[in-house]
Amino acid sequence: MSGKKPPPGEAAPVPADGWIRAERRRQNLQGKQLAKRMQVSPARISVLEKDEKRGAVTLKMMQKAAEALDCRFVYALVPQATSQQAKPRIRLDSEALKRDGRRQIEDLQQAFRRRLSETAPD
Repeated sequence: MSGKKPPPGEAAPVPADGWIRAERRRQNLQGKQLAKRMQVSPARISVLEKDEKRGAVTLKMMQKAAEALDCRFVYALVPQATSQQAKPRIRLDSEALKRDGRRQIEDLQQAFRRRLSETAPD
């Protein structure tokens, strides 16, 4: 994994071993150390990392791993670039939601209402 950031609006390339293993190794943690932080067995960490690599990990476990690794977990749906749509429609930022969930929900509601009014037939 290179230290190069992707251009704005583009996803970072997924590390070959997955995000969890890459970050665990970056922090020089053994699987059993991460297991202790997550309050799971070391075998569960092995399964978790394999599940992530094959695309079968749950969002809940990604969030739990991110917290144990002192990271933010961000999940986003980004539409394919078109002339009218180049920004993410939905973005869940776990830390922002924890800090100011009501405000983030209100902002999403306002953006949704604006979008509806822009696309409503005359």
